[in-house]
Amino acid sequence: MTHIKRMAPEPQLKAGDKTDGFVVLSVTQLHETCMTAYRLEHINTGARLLHLDADDDENLFSIAFPTPPPDDTGLPHIIEHSVLSGSEKYPVRDPFFEMARMSMATFINAMTGYDCTYYPVASNVRQDLFNLADVYFDAVFHPMLSKSTFHREAHHFAPADKKDPTGSLTINGVVYSEMKGVYSHPEHKLSYLIVHSLFPDTVFSLDSGGKPDAIPGLTYDDFRNYHRTFYQPSLAYFVTYGNNPVSQYLQFLDIRLARFKRTTATPSIVRRQPRWQQPRTLEDAYPIGADESLKEKTYIILSWIVGDGLSPADITSLEVLGLILLGNEGAPLRKAIIDSKLGQDTFCPGLQIVGPESSFGIGLKGSEPENTGAFVSLVLNTLKQCATDGFDRNQVLASFQQAAYQRLEVHSGYPLHVMDSTLSSWVYGSDPLAFLHMKEHLATCRKKYEDDPNLFSRLVTERLIQSMHRLTLVLRPDQTLQARTDAAFTEHMIRVRAGFSDKQARDIATEADELEELSGTPNSPEAIAMLPQLKVKDLPAKPKHIPTTVEQMGGGNELLVNDVFSNGVNYLNLSFDLAGMPADLWPYLAQYTDAVQKLGAAGMNYEQVSRRIAAHTGGISCWPWFQTRCNRPDQPLFGLQFSIKALDDQMEPALELLRDLVFAVEPGDRNRLHDVLIQDLAQCRTELVFGAGAPPSHAGRGHTPQAYLADLVNGLPQLPLVTSLTSNFDKMAQGLISKIESIRDTLLVRGRVTASFTGSDRGAEAVRRSLATLLQRMRTEQLKDAPTGFVPFVKPPREGLAAPIEVAHCAQVMPAPHFSHPHSIPLVLGTHIVSMDYMINELRFKGNAYGASCRYDSLGSMLYLTTFRDPHVARTLKVFDKLVDYVRGIEWTQADIDRAIIGVAKGDERPIRPESATHLAIHRHLIGHTRQLREERHDRLCQARPAEVRTALLETLESGPSKASVCAIASRRKLEDSNREMPETPLSIQDVEPAEG
Repeated sequence: MTHIKRMAPEPQLKAGDKTDGFVVLSVTQLHETCMTAYRLEHINTGARLLHLDADDDENLFSIAFPTPPPDDTGLPHIIEHSVLSGSEKYPVRDPFFEMARMSMATFINAMTGYDCTYYPVASNVRQDLFNLADVYFDAVFHPMLSKSTFHREAHHFAPADKKDPTGSLTINGVVYSEMKGVYSHPEHKLSYLIVHSLFPDTVFSLDSGGKPDAIPGLTYDDFRNYHRTFYQPSLAYFVTYGNNPVSQYLQFLDIRLARFKRTTATPSIVRRQPRWQQPRTLEDAYPIGADESLKEKTYIILSWIVGDGLSPADITSLEVLGLILLGNEGAPLRKAIIDSKLGQDTFCPGLQIVGPESSFGIGLKGSEPENTGAFVSLVLNTLKQCATDGFDRNQVLASFQQAAYQRLEVHSGYPLHVMDSTLSSWVYGSDPLAFLHMKEHLATCRKKYEDDPNLFSRLVTERLIQSMHRLTLVLRPDQTLQARTDAAFTEHMIRVRAGFSDKQARDIATEADELEELSGTPNSPEAIAMLPQLKVKDLPAKPKHIPTTVEQMGGGNELLVNDVFSNGVNYLNLSFDLAGMPADLWPYLAQYTDAVQKLGAAGMNYEQVSRRIAAHTGGISCWPWFQTRCNRPDQPLFGLQFSIKALDDQMEPALELLRDLVFAVEPGDRNRLHDVLIQDLAQCRTELVFGAGAPPSHAGRGHTPQAYLADLVNGLPQLPLVTSLTSNFDKMAQGLISKIESIRDTLLVRGRVTASFTGSDRGAEAVRRSLATLLQRMRTEQLKDAPTGFVPFVKPPREGLAAPIEVAHCAQVMPAPHFSHPHSIPLVLGTHIVSMDYMINELRFKGNAYGASCRYDSLGSMLYLTTFRDPHVARTLKVFDKLVDYVRGIEWTQADIDRAIIGVAKGDERPIRPESATHLAIHRHLIGHTRQLREERHDRLCQARPAEVRTALLETLESGPSKASVCAIASRRKLEDSNREMPETPLSIQDVEPAEG
């Protein structure tokens, strides 16, 4: 392998230079991160610019503004949505979505923080980056902010029943739906409550995202005035990153800033929270089903304000402390909480930056309200014991190493990480480069520890034990809360309706219809042509490949070695072919992966294994995957992957640990196994009851063997399985232990293993030696196919899963051609177009769902229609059904197809980062996605024509309805309302989590 050492680029400007309307304030070479930083100020407006020159093709352009919320109406969040909905230079409806579908962007979005709003875009293609930057600049500084946009994104009245325009009213809005979804999820709600309650005398006590009850109070005038106040160049922070020359950004910005003058506006000064004299306790509730048990569903959280969020040194020491206390399964505070049996699992662990301050939290989920006192005592007593006894030196050094990985790793989305690091201090008046020297701060912290071994004991005492600014937050389940919330909303809307005459109600209905029609009207070709866009000829001639060498290990085993810059971290993936695994073992694959990551091995208990993981690796993961080969739709490919990362000097012990986990995982510690199952149950309840992933997985389970197994292992079947295992543990424990051991033994066949490595030459040599030893210990036998237990749908079901949430997540799933079919590439393009043109228009803009998509899984041979945080069920399912009519009636031009080609081709141009390259290289190799095949498909993609795209999509959709399965998660009331609206095709309703007994 050839590894080029990266260096900070040589400076092209110096402090004091004036060029293109900017003055250079400072130039700093950051050798730790291989960047050269230019801080500049625009002379006429005072706009701030930080350019980070780096040898990276992925370039980023971002604009940020301090946007303190004045109340809980979600004003900053609604502005963020609305500025990207059309501007002076680009009077196009929602140019954000238009650019998202026809750009090579590696990242395109906007985010609302607690008190700041961020508008970043990134691309590997220089012209594309500046196209995106132009649209974003005009969007934030010259938005149209029309009333229709405000009503669509924020809130508007509409008839509860479109057939009865003088009847009862409801409230719709995209952000309104989004935040109802957020507050329906207990863990999301908790994350907001913690910050709001820990900082009650600051701007952080207010919800910049918007509380659903408060959003309807926002006025259009306040909306417009807020933008005028805060979205000014004098308040803006521009961050650019990558290998585009700084001069290009200066010229780009100076031309666009010429219309503005410097204003007297100054960034808002965020008030720090005055410290409490006594700890506080707060209780709140979240809804569960009316028939659900209240048992083991309470969350209890302890949080402190602990330090200065603008001090890298302080943040570093507290981050390491958090890893010492909570960073692995054997860490003292985490272990004490799990061993206490006061709840099912820990929650909200560790350090969080909140504006200019930092907080520390630890929580318990799956508990009871009466355990609050015991939990508080347990945490405080454990902390006191840690402070008195001190910390094991090896444990502390392992935590330093864990922190080091966060400094060294070049992750996917790395430019976003760099942007976050600079803005987290810059917007509060501190040095934007402070958090780019974290490796140096970590070294300083370690020296302090070496000089003073009591450093972390003292931090525990001063920042946690002695602190009176401590919040105890209890979130309990409430069986009647959803009904009370629904009733309160109904009563409120009755009062609202009483304030309108029938004529006014009809006017509201008309306005709602007009808004829906306007929101769903596609942009004209002339309007779209106004947007800056690439041409197909601008695309690279070939897709980007991972530079990989395939080495033969003997016996047919292969090692992929990927030549990708990894900044001193080594990555290894082992993939095990699961062909022939007995059908009775599949349901327990999730428990096996937990055993690898959370139980003992090779004569060591879980604490010892956890300490080895922390001491010698940056983490170990294990997960199953289910697909097919590129050229064999009839040949499912089921695999289990292990991944590990380690520094050069830790590779040998890391690989020894991996061997122990593969060969000798030991699930026989019943107490620990029970604890892990209880943690699993808490996670299942959260992710499957309140998450959006369950409906498409559940709806797809009867279409293909791979979809069946994916749902069996990761989907709703896990909830009753884990519930039964925990409830009947004494009877079922030995059987479960045997299943885990059988899966372990099934893997130990030499022919199952393929490996992928990214890292140093020294690391590669260690991997070769380790693999040779590992393979010698394995059996040699022929892999055979075996039944999985898959039974296809006889009649695809229409199912409604009742859950205590205020919004819905909907899915329709139907068969589609395989990757190897001639229709595959046209279908990729067709689904991309209808996702943006039809699904977004009909379901987000007109229906006010937060998310909607049409997704084609070519290797899985399925087509998915989905929504996320959706106020509707029946309406959405009708939109799904009408997709085929839309495609029949549309006539796409070559320009439409070309834009889709660009939007799809960006998947092959994403930056090659080391960890993702390790995963992707082995995945492509195993499924047969060769370099030649990728290039052939790229050529076919670039030559696609409208007729073939339409034909491929129509054939799939026209054959799909009779085979399509449907699943929606929503409240029982919403599902029952849906059945009344669709009596001819009702949903079969069942509780997602059945009542006990």
